[in-house]
Amino acid sequence: MTQNDLLAAIEALPKEVQFALATTVLDRLAAEGSLPVSEQLKSEFSRREEAFFADPSRGEAWNVVSEELFGK
Repeated sequence: MTQNDLLAAIEALPKEVQFALATTVLDRLAAEGSLPVSEQLKSEFSRREEAFFADPSRGEAWNVVSEELFGK
């Protein structure tokens, strides 16, 4: 399975599942020390996670969030 195949499979999932999966992956990477994640960024992820679960209809696509947080 290529990265594009995997991404397509993930995008076919409900948004709530995509978000939970992304959060789980980021949490695991952070726990391994693989990512230089600042406390400010961790706080922002937590804030966004809480906001999403409070009202999933107001969620934003990852590319929008990524651009806002990382400029990518």
